[in-house]
Amino acid sequence: MKTSVIIPVWNGARFLAACLDALLAQKIDAGHTFEVIAVDNASVDQSADLIAQRYPNVRLIRNAQNQGFAGGCNRGIEAAVGDLIVLLNQDTQVQPGWLAALVAAASVPTHGVVGCKILYPDRKLIQHAGGWMAWPLALSHHHGYQELDQGQWDSSHSVEWVTGAALAVRRDVLDQVGLLDEAFWPGYFEDADFCLRVKAAGYQVYYAADAVVLHQETSSLTDQRTISSAYQRGRLRFVLKHLPPARWLTEFLPAERAYQPAAVRGAESAPLQSAYMGAMIAAPYLLAQNWQADAATIRSVVQALRELYQQAWREEQTKSSELAACANPDWGKAGAAGTLPVSALPPLTEFVFHSQMPLIGPLLGRLRASWYNVAARWAVRHLQQQQTFINEQQAFQLYLLQQQLDALAVQNVQLAQQLVALQRQIQDSEKA
Repeated sequence: MKTSVIIPVWNGARFLAACLDALLAQKIDAGHTFEVIAVDNASVDQSADLIAQRYPNVRLIRNAQNQGFAGGCNRGIEAAVGDLIVLLNQDTQVQPGWLAALVAAASVPTHGVVGCKILYPDRKLIQHAGGWMAWPLALSHHHGYQELDQGQWDSSHSVEWVTGAALAVRRDVLDQVGLLDEAFWPGYFEDADFCLRVKAAGYQVYYAADAVVLHQETSSLTDQRTISSAYQRGRLRFVLKHLPPARWLTEFLPAERAYQPAAVRGAESAPLQSAYMGAMIAAPYLLAQNWQADAATIRSVVQALRELYQQAWREEQTKSSELAACANPDWGKAGAAGTLPVSALPPLTEFVFHSQMPLIGPLLGRLRASWYNVAARWAVRHLQQQQTFINEQQAFQLYLLQQQLDALAVQNVQLAQQLVALQRQIQDSEKA
């Protein structure tokens, strides 16, 4: 039996030596061998050169472009020769006995995917002991997250999903369920999606407590906004794939409406709006492909996503108006704060001069205003007129874009149905 360990690499030079040294030191039973495949996703920090020069026994695949976590793993899987496929993050350090424990757990026929006990580098806090989803929003969670490791997660058992930072899957299972979904780019939820597909094929997702890994966590994506954007895009795609349309409309939609205001007022405003736009484009195909949804159902879901986008946008405007009102008490007098359409935003106003100096304050204020009237007022008013015109043009452009989005949503429904019909025709012809 042979195992193929696949490491997707992206700008991971500072982690690779520790990762590869620990991995290559693993010992397994006689007659069982393993290969290591590193797939470099167009790194710019010399990661690929480091592997080529220092680890000649590691097979190196160089992608011309960053294909994300799923794409990098898939290229490695396609090149692998092992009966057991193991995915491993670049910023991990496997512990002694890790690979032997994975091989043993994966040899059980009912275990479709096997995950690991993952600790933070301090070896004290738990990062992952299997995963679970808070439905219907599909907010992902790790069992034991940031708990002090005192043996409470040392029992192996079935779980809902396991992280792709370190997991094993047999080749026969892969042949049934297919590769990772590369549309979860650059990352997040592709591992959970894969686990649920494996469970749908009749297998267990298994947490092997004696396969222990140290993990830095989120070393590839470090900017919080980028992380949030990837997370929200992945979450919405995941829900469309794994929640039937009827439940999406009756359970997910009201839950998302309730979840959204606090998320927008936190750090999720732009990521959420972008995710809704992406989901509008992806929904017709996903619903037709995964659920054989009819046109009316697809239109209902796309319309709901459009309304979620608009609600998020309005919530963002309300937040911005409230912040502006704190800075300028005159803000919003043209209408209720946060309820104004783009074309009716309050006009730009000129600065009013004040002075807090005792006795002569009012005089100083009038002198400053007089000087401003002579030196700058007419130029500022000219700029105000220009900015008002620009604002009106931007509002009109937003209106036109919304009309285009509505038209594209209808076209997406039609194209998705045609594509699914074509795929079925191809499948029928192949069977014949």
